[in-house]
Parts: sequence; C-alpha cells; structure tokens
Amino acid sequence: MKCNETASQEFNYKNMEQELLHTVWEEETISGISGKSMLYGQQAELQTAADMKDQKGMRTIRERNQFGEINEPEESDYDDEIHQKQPGKLALAVLAGAAVFGGLTFFLQRFSTDYVYEKKEAEYVNCLKMMSEEDYSGALGSIDLLLKEESDSLAYLGLKNTICEKNGDSKLQKETLQKIISLDADNYQAYEKLLALYLEDENQEGIEKLAADAPNSAIAAMLGEYWVDTPYLELTPGVYDANQTLAITSEGNNSIYYTLDGSSPQEKGVLYTAPIPLEQGYIYSVRAVCKNERGAYGEETSGEYQIGIDAVNRISDTGMMSGMEGTDGAENLSGATQIEQPAVYPQSGTYTSQQRITIDVPIGYQAYYSWSAADALTPQNGTLYTGGITMPEGSSVLSVIVTDANGNSSAVKQVSYTYQP
Repeated sequence: MKCNETASQEFNYKNMEQELLHTVWEEETISGISGKSMLYGQQAELQTAADMKDQKGMRTIRERNQFGEINEPEESDYDDEIHQKQPGKLALAVLAGAAVFGGLTFFLQRFSTDYVYEKKEAEYVNCLKMMSEEDYSGALGSIDLLLKEESDSLAYLGLKNTICEKNGDSKLQKETLQKIISLDADNYQAYEKLLALYLEDENQEGIEKLAADAPNSAIAAMLGEYWVDTPYLELTPGVYDANQTLAITSEGNNSIYYTLDGSSPQEKGVLYTAPIPLEQGYIYSVRAVCKNERGAYGEETSGEYQIGIDAVNRISDTGMMSGMEGTDGAENLSGATQIEQPAVYPQSGTYTSQQRITIDVPIGYQAYYSWSAADALTPQNGTLYTGGITMPEGSSVLSVIVTDANGNSSAVKQVSYTYQP
C-alpha cells in the first residue's frame, strides 16, 4: 500500500508541475511569475525583442508593398515571395533577350530585302537604258539576270519578248511567247504575236496546235481563220474485188486537192468536185490536202486502193497506167506527141440509179466530151469538162478526149451507159 501511495504522489506532483507551467504560459497573470520569474522572465524579454523585430520587418514590407495586399504576410510568406520573384526576373530577362534577337533578325531581313529590291531595280533600269541605246544583246543579258531570280515574272518575260522582236531573234521570241502562254493561258496578245511568227514561217502545224489548244472562244476565233483541217477519205484503203467510188470530205468546207498516183497534191493536185470512181484492175495511191481561203494548206491524208485481186497497174501522174511505159508523152512515127486516153468513171454498163460521171484530167490538160459516137471529137465541137456530168436516161454513148497546151489530143475514149430508173 505504501509503495502504491508513493507512486501516486509522484504522479500527482508531475501533473501539477505541467498544469502550473501551462497556466503561466497561457495566462501570464500569476503574481510572482509573469515578468518576474527568472525562468520565464528571460523568455518574455526574448519574445518581446522578437516581436519588435517582426513588427519592424512588417512595417518595411508594408512600406515596400505599393499594391496594398489585404493580408499581411508572415515571415515565411515573405521568404516565399522573395523566391517567387526570382523566376519572374529570369523570365523577364529571357523575354528581353528574345525581343532584342527578334529586332535584330527583323532588321537584317529588312536590310536584305531592301538590298535585293534595289539591286533588281538598278538592273531593270540598266536593261531599259541598253534598249534605248539599241544594245539588244546587252539588254538580253540583263533581262536574263532578272529572270534567273524570277523565272515566272510576266513583266520580265514581256520585256524579253520585246527585246527579241527588236533584235530579230524569232526563235528565242517564239520560246518566250510559249513560256508566257504556259503561265497566262488567256494572254490574247501572246497568241497573236506567236501566230504572226508561225505565218511568217508557214508553220501550219504550229498554228493548228495553237488552235486545238485554244483556251477560250476569242482566241479560238482568231486562230480559226488560219486553221485548215485534214481531208477525210470516206472509203477505207485496202483491196476490193469490184469497182468503188471514193468520196473525200472537208470538215471546214475547205477546197480539196488530190492525186491518184502518189504525187504531191500541193504541186500536182486536181481540185476535188465529185466522188472519184476507182476502176477494176488498177491500183490507186491517193493523196489529198485541204486549202483554205488564205491559201494555206493543212495536213495531207493518203490511202492506197487496189481494185481487183490481180490488179498490178498503177495510175501514173497523167491518170494512165504506169505499166504502159513509153506511151505517156511519147512521140509516134510521124513525130506527133501521143497522149493517152482519159479515164472515165463509172465504166460502161446498165444502171438503175442516176450516176454522176467524172473524167480524170491530168494537171496541165483539158478534157472535152460529147454525147455522140463520132470519132471526130475535137475541142471545137466538144464541150469543155469542168466537173461531174449527169448520166441521161436511156442508152447513150459518151465520147471524151484530153488535150495538152500545145493542142495535141488523145484518141477518143467512148463509154456506153444505159440508165433505166
């Protein structure tokens, strides 16, 4: 029991001491301890000094704070504020550096742009000066320097076209105009100038290509006046076992010139006026070309026709058979020039539909005909052949001759027809 009592008394003593200390710390009103106790008086003095220091520091912070914060920061808040301001200063420094760098870059770019512009302007003025002095070679070199920097500049290309035109360099001018058209498809003036160069060179193929690629109706109409179509052979070339009739057409209603012996239609062609009969036993090498009102020729078309499987004779340049060598334009024993009989189409026969009769007249010759069986047909008593002849009803005989410029005539060619509708 005594031991237990001793332990209880010791416990109570310690509790009392802690309770007393707590009371002094909180109240500071117990007489003889607050402000006078050696133990707690020193602590109070130290606390008072610290409070004064804090109050002085707080006044300093408030004086520096011009933004009037509502809550006065404690000592730890002040330290945090200092640490927070340091990254802000760093950010401002970075922004200031970036601004300086950006300003320097802008200045250099502006300086570079102004320099390039002034250099181009000086070169352009120099080019114009050389043109005024008729130094076209120098002007061409100058404009090429500008085009090296701006190859797609229509202003520079237009100036180059003028230089080439003044200098008489049509080849380079055509290349320049083609470049302009590739960049500006609707440039009417470029097409007009290029057309003039093609007409000067008689480059019909170039004109037709321009017309085919015309970008709008205005340019198409301008080029259409010079466009010449290609004639079309209505009969497919090949081998046939019976007489055929060849029709040739022009989409543009242009004049058509043709040959049957493979010679040039531009040099030896006959004006096409009606379908051409192709007779049994012959081989025809047809070439045809269109010619417009301005005298320009288009592209040729050609085809070979063999009428009869065993046909071996080819039509000569006079419309006769080339196999009969020595007879075309040959002289007979009396010294007179012998002329071959003309080819007449269709052949003799009976027909139930009306036919149009044609005579193959060689270039440089004329043909005359008569509806009679007389052998004494001459240019004086015959009718000059100018185009297709309408076959009359019933039975009839057509007599035909050809004559040259010297008055020599061929033997009479007679063809018998029976037309029964």
